[in-house]
Amino acid sequence: MFASKLRQWRNIAKEAVNRTIIIAKFLSLFHITETYIFSPTIVYGPSMLPTLNIRGDVLLVDKFSHRIGNLELGDVVIVKSPQNPRRTLTKRILGMEGDVVSFNSNTGFLKTLVVSF
Repeated sequence: MFASKLRQWRNIAKEAVNRTIIIAKFLSLFHITETYIFSPTIVYGPSMLPTLNIRGDVLLVDKFSHRIGNLELGDVVIVKSPQNPRRTLTKRILGMEGDVVSFNSNTGFLKTLVVSF
């Protein structure tokens, strides 16, 4: 009787450990994928009209391409705000390293700068 119950508890414990290992593997894979490969994010606001909706769009953010230098003009990127690091900004690449870019500043004057890394 005792041996039978002990066997039953061992089977239950073994099944619990196996399921825990499966869940741990899944969560590890999920963490690595979201941290280093890609993750979904919601972006909203008027700065990317008409490409993105002002009320919000879901984007799949590729977190690998910039590591291998696979960015091009016209790509949409997500960066941390310099004024508020908790906030992210969605921008389009208008110039690569070494390009000369001109833009209207907040003061109304035309500014020109060389893009550097």
